[in-house]
Amino acid sequence: MISSDIKPNAANTAFLLIHGFTGTHYEMIPLEKFLVSKGYYVNNVTLPGHETTIENMAKTKWEEWTIHAQNQLEGLCKKFSKVFIGGLSMGGAITLYLGANNPDIAGIITMAAPYKPVDWRMLLLRILPIHIFIKYRINKEIGWEDQDSLKSHKSYGKYPFKSIAELHKLLVKVKKLISKITVPILVVQSHNDPSIPAQFPSWIYDNVSSSVKELVWIEKGGHVIPKDAGRFQLFEIIEKWLENKKEIW
Repeated sequence: MISSDIKPNAANTAFLLIHGFTGTHYEMIPLEKFLVSKGYYVNNVTLPGHETTIENMAKTKWEEWTIHAQNQLEGLCKKFSKVFIGGLSMGGAITLYLGANNPDIAGIITMAAPYKPVDWRMLLLRILPIHIFIKYRINKEIGWEDQDSLKSHKSYGKYPFKSIAELHKLLVKVKKLISKITVPILVVQSHNDPSIPAQFPSWIYDNVSSSVKELVWIEKGGHVIPKDAGRFQLFEIIEKWLENKKEIW
C-alpha cells in the first residue's frame, strides 16, 4: 500500500514492480534496492494468492491479480508525476496489460514476459476439470546460474492447475491488447531462459505500437532475471535506458 506520508523524490518518479507466477516480491528485491539507490521510489507488490498458501493461490482469479496491480499503480500515479512498471514473467504479462490500459504512464519494462500462452495444453485446464483429480504440478526450479540466489529463492513448490488455467486466461487477454501499447517499452530477455520461447521478446517488440521501444538480451542467468546472475547487466540496461530517454519522460 502507498501511505499518505510518502513524499515525491527529487525526480518525482516511482516504479511499480510485479513478481512472477507463484513467486514472491523477494525475487524483485535486488532490482528494488538498485532503483532505490538511484533515488526512485519503489512499490514492490505482492499479488493476491501469493506469499500465503498454495491453497489460497488456487482460489484466486486472474482479474484479482490485475485489479490489485492496477490499484497499486493508481496509488503511485496520485503521488508521482512519472510512474514506470517493471514485471517479471507473469508480472511482465501484467505489465503489458497495464501498459495497454494506462497510456499516460512513463513507460514499462518487461523481463522474461510471455505475451501469449506458452503451451497449448494450458487450454485443456480450462476445458477439463483436471484439478478435481490432480490439484498441483511440481514446480521444478531449472536454469539458475547463481546457485546462492537459488538457495534463497522463495516460491510455491507446486503450480495449482486451477491457477495455470487463470494464467492462460490472462495471457489470451494480453495478446489481444498488446497492439494498444503506446508507452515507451524496454523488453528484456535472457538467452538462457528455459521457460519463455526465444521468439516471444521479438513478438512483443514487433507487436506493440510504441514509438520508443528497445529489446535487450541478458547474457547470464536464466528466467528469474532480477535475482539470477544476469541481474547486474539488467541494472546497467535499465539505468542506461532511463538516462538515454530523459528527454521523453
